[in-house]
Amino acid sequence: MPQVILTAIGADRPGLVDDVSQFIFDRGGNIEDSRMVNLAGQFAVMVLLGGTDQAIAKVRQDLPILATKTSLRAELHEATAAPGGSGAALPFRLTGTALDQPGLVHRVSHLLHELHVNIESLETRLRPAPYTGAPMFDMELILSVPRTTPLSQLRQDIAKLCDELNVDWNLDPA
Repeated sequence: MPQVILTAIGADRPGLVDDVSQFIFDRGGNIEDSRMVNLAGQFAVMVLLGGTDQAIAKVRQDLPILATKTSLRAELHEATAAPGGSGAALPFRLTGTALDQPGLVHRVSHLLHELHVNIESLETRLRPAPYTGAPMFDMELILSVPRTTPLSQLRQDIAKLCDELNVDWNLDPA
């Protein structure tokens, strides 16, 4: 079945998920995968939606209706399969916690890029540390590690970087 990716962003308010999901459902689409989050009052939506050619065409045609009803800036993007197929990589979950400092995401993502590891998803958040209230940085990454990448080398390189950055980390199969 054809798939497209709907992205949208705008001011958060109660009922946005209901409105977006109803819009998709009414046009015969099916939400297959999604990420939705409120970031500082802005609600961001990424939805992989599937459906018949007619359903996708209807969603595409009626996108201005969604934008008018929700005040979200919405776009539709073609979905394309990732190169290499599912058997070419192993899924892993990398988590880390540290005192917040500039460059954490960049330093970790740069290392993974050098190792040809793909970041499938990345979530980060700041939270106050117990007792002190100092800003703590939490991250969770879902990775696709090429089967040709030695896991011992991956762990060693992550350990070295995380030691430099004072990050408590864990890497497990996802």
